[in-house]
Amino acid sequence: MRWLKTIFMMIIFIFVILFSIQNKEEISLRFGLFPLRNEVVELPKLPLFFIILCSIFIGILIGGVSDFYRRYQLKRTVRQNIKTIERLSQEVESLRRVSSDQPSFLRKD
Repeated sequence: MRWLKTIFMMIIFIFVILFSIQNKEEISLRFGLFPLRNEVVELPKLPLFFIILCSIFIGILIGGVSDFYRRYQLKRTVRQNIKTIERLSQEVESLRRVSSDQPSFLRKD
C-alpha cells in the first residue's frame, strides 16, 4: 500500500511540473476596494503557475485548519460523554447496592 501512495505522489508531482512548464507567463494581480476607495494595490509580476499553486496550497491549509478544529471539538465532546457515562454508571451501581440492601419480601427477583 505504501508503494501505491508513492506512485500516486510521483504522478501528482509530474503533473505539477508539466503544469508549471506550460503556464510560466507572468501576470500581475490587482486588488482594490472599488466602491469604497479608488486606490488599487498591484503586486509585482509573478508566473501564473506560482499564483495557482499558492492558491491551492492556501486552500488546503485553510481546510486542514478547519478539520483540525472540528476534530478538536469532537474529541472534547467524546471526553465529556465518557465522563457522563462513568458518572451515570457509578450512580446505577450505587442504586443497585441500595436495592440489594432491601428486605427479601420487597425484592423483585
